[in-house]
Order: sequence, then structure tokens, then C-alpha cells
Amino acid sequence: MDRGICYDKAKWHYDGDFPEDWPSSQAFVHTGMFISWLADHHLLADAFATDAEAIRTRQQTGAQVFSRWAGVLTSDMLTGEGNAFARHYYASEARSGEYLHDYFNLFDDLPSIYYVPDTWENYARVAAVISDRHAEWRGKK
Repeated sequence: MDRGICYDKAKWHYDGDFPEDWPSSQAFVHTGMFISWLADHHLLADAFATDAEAIRTRQQTGAQVFSRWAGVLTSDMLTGEGNAFARHYYASEARSGEYLHDYFNLFDDLPSIYYVPDTWENYARVAAVISDRHAEWRGKK
């Protein structure tokens, strides 16, 4: 097992370049959408099965779950495949965080990623791109 990886912290966003007039809860949305995709594809660790089920049944959004996790996403929260994909797509230095690039491009009509509403409709748009990236990645493995 490799040493743990912290993929994201909401604090890095709301303590960083975050709109002053915007609720800090918006710092949870972009990671929450990635978490939703992981839950939908059974890539969260077994310890998070209850949260994954809440997302899959649309009782809670990924951002709501991420908020309950104190806004921290780490490698021990994911399955082996979830970690491999997250390292490749979400946190890869070589790929410059391609997830955030894709996410912003989906919502390039907004001033920043922090203005994306936490809706299932927006998640569906994000999930389609993540699924494409995941399929590409699996094809190259």
C-alpha cells in the first residue's frame, strides 16, 4: 500500500481564490460531483457504503456527503481502482488536474467553478465526461 494521498480539501478552495460574496458550501460542489461519480460506480471504500447508497439513491448529493466528511477526500476513502483513476484524472500532476479542466470547460459560461449549482442535472453533465475519461483510461491500462 502506498502512502496516503489527499486528493482535495474544501478548505483549500474557500481559504484560497474563492468569491467573497459566495457561500463557502460552494467549495464542496466540484469534488462532490466527483464523489457522486465514484459512488455511482462503486469506487468508494466499503467503509463509506452508507454514504455511497445515499448518493446512488439521490437522497444526498456528493457535495452534502463531502461536507459531512469535513471536506476531505483521501485515498483511504476509495477502492483500488478508484484510487488509480483518481490519481490519473483528479490529482495527476502530469495531467494538471484534468478533472478541474474538464469541469470548468463544462461550465465556462460561469465566472468560476464555484458558481456551479449543486444539482443532479449538472452532475449528469459532469458524470458523462468523467465516464468518458474513465473509459479512455481503462482502455489504456
